[in-house]
Amino acid sequence: MYVFVYGSLCKHQKNHDLLNEAVLYAGQAWTAGSLYTGSSYYPLLIKDDTSITYGELYELNENTLEHLDFLEGHTSKEPLFKRESALVGTEKGDVEAFVYYWPHATEGTHVPFNDWKVHQMTADPFIYYFAYGSCMDHVRFTEHKVDHLFTELKGKGELEHYRLGFSHHLSDGGRADIIEDTGHSVEGVVYEISENALEYLYQREGVNTGGYRPTVVDLILNDDTLVQALSFTVLDKKDDLTPPLHYASEIHRGGSKYLSPHYMTGIEQRFLNDLPVRDFYDYLQKRSRKK
Repeated sequence: MYVFVYGSLCKHQKNHDLLNEAVLYAGQAWTAGSLYTGSSYYPLLIKDDTSITYGELYELNENTLEHLDFLEGHTSKEPLFKRESALVGTEKGDVEAFVYYWPHATEGTHVPFNDWKVHQMTADPFIYYFAYGSCMDHVRFTEHKVDHLFTELKGKGELEHYRLGFSHHLSDGGRADIIEDTGHSVEGVVYEISENALEYLYQREGVNTGGYRPTVVDLILNDDTLVQALSFTVLDKKDDLTPPLHYASEIHRGGSKYLSPHYMTGIEQRFLNDLPVRDFYDYLQKRSRKK
């Protein structure tokens, strides 16, 4: 059986220890509903077929389910939260899972993006940001006159159990995405940023126009430290589409300074296979001559 969690039971949250015997099925999961702050430390999920709430999906046993029922007050005469079965989306496909809903009058304020982990992280004045696509290229920041917001570069981040996709389709080709996929990993650049940088990233990533959504991921920073970071993932994922040369060049130019030689070799081979060979080969030759 499965349970969808969206608040204090998520990774790094107050009650996550109750899921010690559970197995993470999907770190990127979602179901219908709207999320609100409550009077305590946990959020409230309200049924709402017009909205999507994001969280995590776990496979669990009966013993763990009993502990969760007690925590959520599900077995009380007047339940705090009501457990129901609902369809939960993941990048592996849809799953039927238990979800704890707030069955009382709505209280508090709406949680931006219906994502509690993003809400918690962005309340801090400084956060880690994981860039894996064109935002690794500092030239773009300079052109947009925001390079002063991205001066605190912390090094290389590795996102395990995700693969690099190009699932965001624009008229000239695909744009990068992180897609949950066991056995793969995505490397990128980690910055420490402030709220001003976040506003720029929301605009650049098309967060308010349906392009990408913010998400919190666990990274290995500089090969030895586990950190949480904010990143962005595509909302409407489509099959991978070859990126245009200018975009592929930005990824290569930004990543080659910080990412592992093995990862960069894979990126180069992928672009040489997908892009018109002459175009990307010429780009690599020009970079080689500059060095």
